Amino acid sequence: MTMNRTVPLDAFYEAVFVTDADFVILCCNARTAELFGVSDSSQMVGSGPEGYVEQDKLAFFGYPLIDRLTREAFVLTVCNMRRRDGTVFSAETAVHALGDGTYLFTVRDVTRRTEALHRLETANERLMAQDRERIEFVSNVSHELRTPLTSMSYAVSNMLRGLCGELPAKAVAYLERLQVDVRRLMTTVNDILDLRQIENGTLTLRRENVPVGSLLRESVAALSIQAEAKHQRLGVAPATKELYISADRHKIERVFFNLISNAVKYTQDGGTIVAEVAEEGDRVAVRVRDNGIGIPPESLPKIGRRYFRVGDQVAGTGLGLAIVRELVELHGGTFSIVSPAPDSDRGTCVTVTFPRIEGPLCVIVSGDDDFIAPLRATVEGCGCGVMEDRDAMDIAAECANVTPSWFLIDGRLPESLVSDLVCEIRGTPRLARTSVVVLTDEPVSPSRQAEYGRMHVALRRWPIDAATMRVLLNG
Repeated sequence: MTMNRTVPLDAFYEAVFVTDADFVILCCNARTAELFGVSDSSQMVGSGPEGYVEQDKLAFFGYPLIDRLTREAFVLTVCNMRRRDGTVFSAETAVHALGDGTYLFTVRDVTRRTEALHRLETANERLMAQDRERIEFVSNVSHELRTPLTSMSYAVSNMLRGLCGELPAKAVAYLERLQVDVRRLMTTVNDILDLRQIENGTLTLRRENVPVGSLLRESVAALSIQAEAKHQRLGVAPATKELYISADRHKIERVFFNLISNAVKYTQDGGTIVAEVAEEGDRVAVRVRDNGIGIPPESLPKIGRRYFRVGDQVAGTGLGLAIVRELVELHGGTFSIVSPAPDSDRGTCVTVTFPRIEGPLCVIVSGDDDFIAPLRATVEGCGCGVMEDRDAMDIAAECANVTPSWFLIDGRLPESLVSDLVCEIRGTPRLARTSVVVLTDEPVSPSRQAEYGRMHVALRRWPIDAATMRVLLNG
C-alpha cells in the first residue's frame, strides 16, 4: 500500500503526505522530507501531529478538523509547523478526506509571505498613525483659526454696514475682497473640521423639516454677486411646489453653496448656471447645471475623492466635493456628476438626491369657503399639507391624531372666539409650541396687537400672496 501511494506523491511539487485517521503519517513525497529537514521521506513515516505541528495548533488536528471535513470538500489553514531541527516555519496547509479513513495533506512554506504581510501590516499601522496625527494637527490648527476668522468676518461685515462711518470707495473695495477671502478660509476650516468629525463618526446631524427649494434659492442669492462679477446668468428653475427633506439645514446649505460655488468658479464669463429641484418618486433631486469648461472623462471617476483636483487647477483644497458627497450620503442621499451636461457638448451637471418627506401640516380655522379655498391652494403650493377646521369648537380634539406645524385662523371670526382658540392651543401641551397666524383684512387695534404679541400670535394681512406665504411657512 505504501509503495502504491509513494509513487504518485512524488509527482507533486509541493510537500504532500497521507495520514491515517489519527493524522499519523503513512507516506510522503521527497519534497516533504526536504521541507521538514530530514534526509529521507521514510523518516517522516509514523510521525503524529506532535511531530510536525506546533503545540498551539495541535488541538485543531483532531475533532475540529475531522468535523469540518465532514461538511467541506477540503480545509485550508495557515499554521506554524516544526522541522526536525526545532526551527519553525509558517505553512499553508490543505487537508482532504480521501474517503477510506485517511487524509491527504498539501503543505506550502509561506514564511516569506507571512513575514511580508506582517511588515506590510506594521507599515500600514504606522502610516495610519501618521495620518491620524496629521489630521489631528490640522484639526487643532483649524480650531485655532476659526475664532479669529469669525471675529474678522464680523468686523469686516460691520465696517461694510457703516458701523465705522462712511468709507471711501477704495476702502469698500478692499473690504469686500477681504470678506470674500475670509469666507473662503472659513469654508476650508469648516471642511477640515467636518472631515475630521466624519472620520471619527462624531458628526451630529440636527435634523428638521427643510424646504429644499427655499434653501436652494437662498444659496443662489448668496452667490449672485460672484456670478454678476463674471456676467453669468445664475438662477433657479421654477418649481410647481415646495419639497421637503429631513436634514440638518446648515449641512445641506453647505452642500448647495458648494455645488453652486463650483459651477460659478468653473464657468466662463457670460456663462449660464441653472439650479433646479425635482420630485422623483420618493426622493427629491437637486441639480446644478452649467455650460462651463466641463470635466475630462478620465477625471470623472475621481470626482468626490478627498484632495483630488482636476488637471492643473491649483485653487481650493480638493475637499469641497468630497465633503458634499459625504454629507449627502450621511443624509441617506446620493451624489452623481456627468460631463458634458445632458443634451449638450459641454458643461457639467451635478445631481444630489434625498429621501422626500411630507411637508408641514397647516390647519385652516374658518367656516368661509371664500377664505378656505384660496388659502388651501396657496398653502399646498408651498408644499404643505392642509387640514380644515370649520367648526372651531374643540381644537385639541380635532388634532388628536396629528401634530400641525401651523394654525392659520380667519381673523374675521369674532374676537372672543379667536382669543378662546388661541388660549386652547397654548393651553394644550402637545400644541403649545405650534405657530399661530391670524389673517385679517380689517385694522387691528394696538391693544389687540399687544395681546397677540403676548400670546406669540403672528398677524398677517388677508388676502396673502404666495411669496409672502412661502416666506412665512419656510422662514
